[in-house]
Amino acid sequence: MSPSSPIRAPGIKAWRMSKWVKHGGILRTQGLCGDFAKMPSSTAQQTEEALQKLDDILKEAGLQRKNLIAITIYIADISPENFEEMNGVYDKWVDPEGLPTRLCVQAKMGHGAAVEIRAEAYC
Repeated sequence: MSPSSPIRAPGIKAWRMSKWVKHGGILRTQGLCGDFAKMPSSTAQQTEEALQKLDDILKEAGLQRKNLIAITIYIADISPENFEEMNGVYDKWVDPEGLPTRLCVQAKMGHGAAVEIRAEAYC
C-alpha cells in the first residue's frame, strides 16, 4: 500500500460501504444511527446511540473527540422539541476544548431512524 492509499474499516455491509476511511490526514465516517432493533425510539436515545458508535470509531482509529473537525447531523423531525432533545445529548457529549463545525438538517430517513450522524476528524 502506498503512503497515499486510504485506510478503510469494513462496514456492516462491507460490499456497500466502509465504516470509516482515513486518508490525507482526515478520518471520515459512514452515517451513524441508533440501534435499528430498538426503533422506533426517542430522538435523545438515538442520538446517544449514534454518538456512542462515533466514540467507538474514534477509539478504533486511535483518535479522540478533540480530533473532530466537522459533524453533520440529519434529523427526521427538526421541530423545536426534537431539536432541543438532540442538542441536550450532543451538548453533554461534545468536547468543549475541541468543538467541531456542525451542520444539522432535516432529512427523511427510513427504518424508524430519527437521527443520523456523520463525522470528520483529523489524524
